[in-house]
Amino acid sequence: MFAAKKRFSGLLLMLAIIMILAACSSGTGSTATEQTSAAGTETTTASSETNTDTSSGSDNSNATRIYKSLSGDVEIPAEPKRIVTDMYVSDLLALGVKPVGAVQYYLENPFYADQVEGIESIGDRAAVSMEKVIAMNPDLIITYSDQASEIESYQKIAPTVVIPYGTFTNVHDEIRGFGELMNKSEAAEAWLKTYDERIEAARAKVKTVIKPEETFSILEVSDKSYYGYGDNFGRGGQAVYSALQLAPLEITKKELMGDTQWKEISREVVGDYAGDHIFLTVGENNKNYQGDSIWKSLPAVKNNQVYELLEDRYWYFDPIAIQGQAEEFADMIVERAEQNRK
Repeated sequence: MFAAKKRFSGLLLMLAIIMILAACSSGTGSTATEQTSAAGTETTTASSETNTDTSSGSDNSNATRIYKSLSGDVEIPAEPKRIVTDMYVSDLLALGVKPVGAVQYYLENPFYADQVEGIESIGDRAAVSMEKVIAMNPDLIITYSDQASEIESYQKIAPTVVIPYGTFTNVHDEIRGFGELMNKSEAAEAWLKTYDERIEAARAKVKTVIKPEETFSILEVSDKSYYGYGDNFGRGGQAVYSALQLAPLEITKKELMGDTQWKEISREVVGDYAGDHIFLTVGENNKNYQGDSIWKSLPAVKNNQVYELLEDRYWYFDPIAIQGQAEEFADMIVERAEQNRK
């Protein structure tokens, strides 16, 4: 009889403890915050529940956020662990986030080649392998794709944020936008502080040899013509015009620095688009470009102020690449100026 009463008293005590714990947990509500960026706004909902990420072998929060992207609301993990992206590798690496998968072309970017070990390829830009993406078990996909079928395929695999190509027009907006998306705004500001210091040093270097009125053009040579580029379409445009703040021609500002960022230029009128200095993108088949008589008559050519850029290095236009290109261009300009003075 005494033993039965003792067990019954113990059960009552345990029940009381459980009720107290339940009351405490029910008092923990969710909180929400909203942020606005160039890519959209974000509402964050925190949850006290946790689950286990069996793919990584570590405990993982079950909290989610509602990210209000340009293409609509997306519920994403508050702290994603397994991100797959196509082109936004640089933005994630700048914030200290390493995706598990990305398009091969962006894994070959020479400006962050030392940071991509362990990131798997999901195929090339024209043919992403959905099978590979599925196998990576992502909890978030970030894409620039404008193909509805591809986006739908991504959405069936994991929460998908679409950031269309051209959403951001400068490094600061881009890094801050990703800082908000990844809930890493402090990391974004820290990276930008270093970026600004390095870019300012590169600008100062250029100012020692370039006069403010000297103009710069960005051209690319093809078999039958040239192509001209503006300030937001690769080929060094962001580094030349935005980072180093070198002067474009008026025709460049008018025709290539708005919604239209490139155009084909016939060989006969290339002089109209040729500044005092020319950054010329070339391929393996036309390095050390000699050109025709019109090309040879250009002041930049005569004055040895044409800087050849190999396409596989300078087509990239992400924040890390822009930083590296600006520094490389500054060195090129100073070195050429010293050569021309001899």
